[in-house]
Order: sequence, then C-alpha cells, then structure tokens
Amino acid sequence: FAVVAKRNQYVQPSLHTGDSIQIEAGRHPVIEQQLPLGEVYVPNDVYLDNETQQIIMITGPNMAGKSALLRQTALIVLMAQMGSFVPATSASIGLVDKVFTRVGASDNLSKGESTFMVEMTETAAILNNLSSRSLVLLDEIGRGTSTYDGISLAWAVAAYLHEHPRLRPQTLFATHYHELNRMASLYPRMANYHVSVAGEGDHLQFLRILRPGGSSHSFGLHVARMAGVPAAVLDLARTVLAGLEAGRDIPGSDPDTPS
Repeated sequence: FAVVAKRNQYVQPSLHTGDSIQIEAGRHPVIEQQLPLGEVYVPNDVYLDNETQQIIMITGPNMAGKSALLRQTALIVLMAQMGSFVPATSASIGLVDKVFTRVGASDNLSKGESTFMVEMTETAAILNNLSSRSLVLLDEIGRGTSTYDGISLAWAVAAYLHEHPRLRPQTLFATHYHELNRMASLYPRMANYHVSVAGEGDHLQFLRILRPGGSSHSFGLHVARMAGVPAAVLDLARTVLAGLEAGRDIPGSDPDTPS
C-alpha cells in the first residue's frame, strides 16, 4: 500500500463514524494507469450525506465518464476502509457497511434470464438488503425494457431509496432518462449533476467533468458517428429522431403510405 500510494500520489483518507462521503478530485485507480501516454485522468468531486444530498442523479452521454465516476467512488471507499491511501486530493469518508452496484448489461443464458431479468433481479437484491450505511451505485436502471417502462421503473427505484421509512442509503444514480431530472424538485435530498461535453453539431468533446444541473441531451447520434456507424444510417436516424421529437410518425412506418 505504501509503495503504491507514493508512486501514484495517493492521500491519506479521513474515516469517521458519520454518514457523509466527501471526495475531492477523486480518480479511478485502474483507469488512470491505462491512459495513453500524455493523457491525464480528469478528477471529480463527490459529496453525499443523509440530510442534504443523499442521491445524485447523473446524466450525460455514453462514453462521457458516468460509469467510471460510479466505480471510482466505490473503489475509493473500499480502499479507505481496507487501510489504503486513496487516489484523490482529499477524502473524508463515513463508515460504509455495504456497497451495492447495478452497473453494466449482461444476460444469463444458462438460466434462461434476459438482460432485463438480470437487471431487475440485481435491483431487487439491492432494494431488499439496504442498510443505513449502504452506498448504492445504479447505472442505467430500466434500459433493458421499453422507454416508458424504463423511465417508470427508474423513477420508482430512485423514489423508493429517497422515501424509505427507515433508511437513507447514499446513492449515485446514472441515467439517460432526462425525465428523472424533474425528481430533484420533488425530493429534497436529490440533486441533479451532469458529465459535461463541449462542441457543436457533429464535433463533440468529452470533458468528463461532473457539474451541477441535469443534461437535456444524450448525444446518442454523436457517439454513433464517433464509433463509425455509416453516414446513411445516421442520416436516417436524424430524420426519425426529428419526427419523433415533433410528434410525427416514423417515416415509412405505415405500410399503406408510400415512402
């Protein structure tokens, strides 16, 4: 631990018996070691407590760093409680007895379980085993089903964590459902943050900085372009998206209507 801490500029965390987690300029200890030469990991602050900011709702596009932020928070908490220095400029961490994660998409074909079934099974396990000192990390709850079902489930899960009659588990909740940003005005211990991007049109740069306020755009088509999806597919996707946003039918969806 001492060698790793000195080599990677870790700091000594402060542990306490309270119910807050405050990390300043936290970093992911694995990802920062795998960056290309000359690239610096972008650190971020995280603050959670049981009275003012129990749940942070994080929006932003894919590849912007939402999942890395969730994972680094859990790793910093674990490293601190196992006696290690941590990758941050400072960290004050209340004791955590359980770390729950629902991150990533996977199925279990050997048991006949779909991606969504696995997602809901893991979510149920979290909600049924919470404690007063739990740290909960949820990434894209509800994405395995239809949009309206997904939004409804994600909203209900976040509300349950906030309104639990006995427990106030500290929670980071990453989502693409911008509708969930409305929850912060209804639930006092919930706050909106977004992982910022810069640029206009097809030119997008991921800043990977966590900032207050929700995001109103997921930039899905921008990410698809960066991944190499053919221009013809992106052009049609833009047409379909514009129609959906305007409340029109999808082009060619009516078999009786010529394209």
